[in-house]
Amino acid sequence: MNNPINKRWKYLLFLSIGILSFYISGFLLGILSETYGIGIHGLEAVSFMLFTYIILLAAGLIVSKERSFGFILKAFAISFAAMFLISVAFFAWGAYEHANAKWISAQRLQTAPDKFVIITEEELNQYPALKEAIKSQSGVKVKADEWNRTIDFLDRKGSRVIRIDDVYYEIGFATA
Repeated sequence: MNNPINKRWKYLLFLSIGILSFYISGFLLGILSETYGIGIHGLEAVSFMLFTYIILLAAGLIVSKERSFGFILKAFAISFAAMFLISVAFFAWGAYEHANAKWISAQRLQTAPDKFVIITEEELNQYPALKEAIKSQSGVKVKADEWNRTIDFLDRKGSRVIRIDDVYYEIGFATA
């Protein structure tokens, strides 16, 4: 009954439990948020994920019918490592996306400012995010290189208040 192939399937079960506990807890948190308006964040979300993990681990131990301390320890290590690595990767990716989030906005001014620069249509075509921000009158998410290029362009021009066809805009730059 304890042949090596059977043990491998049981270890695969616990690897799956570690992976699924991350996704199932995220799914359940999404349902709580959408259905009941309950927003769980930070330490509470991590606690909920660990609670989900413990329930799945216990269910896996019941299904596997293994009771040896060595097996339980290995099953815990495999499943917890999978859950932990996926969680770290997810949060690292989120931090990376957050750190690289950049926006350009344009606000139309009602009066002519004292200091401004004139931007031609040809110059504006070289900066599509700036053009989109002016067109939409809202913040536009841009890649870091275009964000930096646009800042450099306006800094070389001498102002972040621009005039295009007798309309004045104040250009804003934001990061997350």
